[in-house]
Amino acid sequence: MKNAANPLKRALPALCFLLVMTLMTGASELLNEKEIIFPEAAAIALGALVSPKFAWNTNKGAIFFLIMGCAALGMAIVLLSLPIPAALILAYLTGQIVLLVSGTSFAPLISAAVLPVLLQTRTPVYLLAAFLLTALILILRVLLEKLGLKAPVRFAPLPVKREAAFALLARTLLMTVLCLLGTLSGWRLLVCPPLLVAFTEFSRKGSGAMKRPFSAFLLLSLCAMTGAALRLTAIALGVPLTLAALLASSFVLLFTSAERMYLPPAAALALLAMLIPESELLLYPFEIMAASAAYVLFAKLYFQRKRRSL
Repeated sequence: MKNAANPLKRALPALCFLLVMTLMTGASELLNEKEIIFPEAAAIALGALVSPKFAWNTNKGAIFFLIMGCAALGMAIVLLSLPIPAALILAYLTGQIVLLVSGTSFAPLISAAVLPVLLQTRTPVYLLAAFLLTALILILRVLLEKLGLKAPVRFAPLPVKREAAFALLARTLLMTVLCLLGTLSGWRLLVCPPLLVAFTEFSRKGSGAMKRPFSAFLLLSLCAMTGAALRLTAIALGVPLTLAALLASSFVLLFTSAERMYLPPAAALALLAMLIPESELLLYPFEIMAASAAYVLFAKLYFQRKRRSL
């Protein structure tokens, strides 16, 4: 029984991750509804199902309500009909405030608020997809815990500190600069939701990724590049998008395992390539590389120096 449990322990979390990605893209393709593809589901699945350690200081109930609440806030911002750069900045600022007051480190909630603004989503399909996919991931997490393959999640609310509020403003300032640059240059994905999540996670106290900044940059870049390449290949060969997403998800598992860095936003970047317009795919990896470098450098040089001075 012990020998049988070891392969199961290694394989089942990864299979659950691939199941979520396949169901998501398969439903999107079958129903011809792009908004079913919720890239942050890949991030949540990687951090909750695959990562050896639960990726955030939160609990399962908070994940569900924070995702749904921020998805609704993002759609409400779209209804304000602001200029898109202003709406993106507002969505990012709103997500950070929710993160700060929630007492959690669950940064993927930021993506739930920013993505509908980026896509200008006005239909309930996005909310329904976020609801079902988040619920599915959490159910699978409970199953893995029941099987003894994952430890129960423990949550101790984080106190709100002055330096965290200062970091929020500093991140928003850099995001605003990149948002305006992206608007002027046509590189709008410099501020795509997974990168904003990554930036937020990088610049928090005790960020593990910032102990290995080049690995973090490499992982984000590789996942974006692989997702774009597989989507372009699927288009060229006329094969289903679901196959491209499944292969991209498999490469995410390979890359994160090889680097021993289970960085949730990297998974979201691979799946975002399945959602963006075909015309943006060739530039997508370069935008991600440029923005990743900026976010990693800012977090490493500025925030690390700030912490040493406190």
